[in-house]
Amino acid sequence: METIKDRLARAKMQEMTAPASPARPQIVLVDDDIMVRRSCQLTLQGCGYDVRAHSSPVQALVDPAITQALCLITEFRMVGMDGITLVRSLRANGWTSPAILVTAHRVDYVAAAQGDEIFVEILEKPLPERRLIASVDRATGRV
Repeated sequence: METIKDRLARAKMQEMTAPASPARPQIVLVDDDIMVRRSCQLTLQGCGYDVRAHSSPVQALVDPAITQALCLITEFRMVGMDGITLVRSLRANGWTSPAILVTAHRVDYVAAAQGDEIFVEILEKPLPERRLIASVDRATGRV
């Protein structure tokens, strides 16, 4: 069984040997709320991003696309694994892309993160579309 670390190493090698492509920038989105997930997905697709949306962190971890994502957007509180644990797991296996946290529970996040600066931005719900787009554009270097 291929580990996350193996996939990251393989993706890095493919990235180094692959020709430049005009493909849409790839984003991975993880949120267990289908309405939020679908709304964010459609918004970002409309801005030119290729969005891989998942309802759980476990689904995202087994998606090979996560190794090549330019940015990860994740909800904080989810069943089974929270967004902090998801990003820490990816970082422990060599993933270095920016991550954005979406939460309605900022106080809980601050306590859980314990000063760990693993997110480039924290967006609070309700999530204005313009704020989401601006955050992803900054994280992916589009602005």
